[in-house]
Amino acid sequence: MTFGNTIAEMRKVVDFVEKFGATHDIPKGATDDLNLCLDEILNNTISYGYDDQSKHSITVTLSVADGWLMAKIQDDGKPFDPRAPGSAPMRGTMQSRQVGGLGRRFVKALMDEVDYERKRQYNVLTLKKKIVER
Repeated sequence: MTFGNTIAEMRKVVDFVEKFGATHDIPKGATDDLNLCLDEILNNTISYGYDDQSKHSITVTLSVADGWLMAKIQDDGKPFDPRAPGSAPMRGTMQSRQVGGLGRRFVKALMDEVDYERKRQYNVLTLKKKIVER
């Protein structure tokens, strides 16, 4: 599925994941985890990945094979590898912490594998979630 780089377009991705999960009998917990991660990644890509206000396309491809649910996200935003070390470890209370910096931890905690590569002008991020049988 390909959609525009606006927050309003993100609802299409949620519907896409839910329909894919239902069609392939994927446990709801796995599709919910994937949707949460996609929301975080796509929100950040749309909000911070572009230096202009032009229209851009983001593609999300879903697949399932050998007990794995996989999502590939491709965008032409600034290079960003979410596997790279992030900010310093969390310290202090929720109220005293600066905003941001939790997305990478969040995605790594919910997905079993996170892969990234830069292909020409594109970020290509692959998320993998092991499907636990019901």
